[in-house]
Amino acid sequence: MRLLIFVAVILGIAIVFGAVYGVSAVLERRKRQPAEKTFTKTVAPDDDPEFLRNLARKLDEDSSENDK
Repeated sequence: MRLLIFVAVILGIAIVFGAVYGVSAVLERRKRQPAEKTFTKTVAPDDDPEFLRNLARKLDEDSSENDK
């Protein structure tokens, strides 16, 4: 009788852990799917030619003010 109870408890624990593992695997798979479909490109300000022109212009103005 003890052996039967022991086996039942061990099977119950195994079933609970298996269910938790299965649910977490499904949730992780769902979380990863949208990330693979989207693509973002990060652009730094120094990649923008207009930003570089404005920066050069401001630096020229600052250096000409400091020269006076």
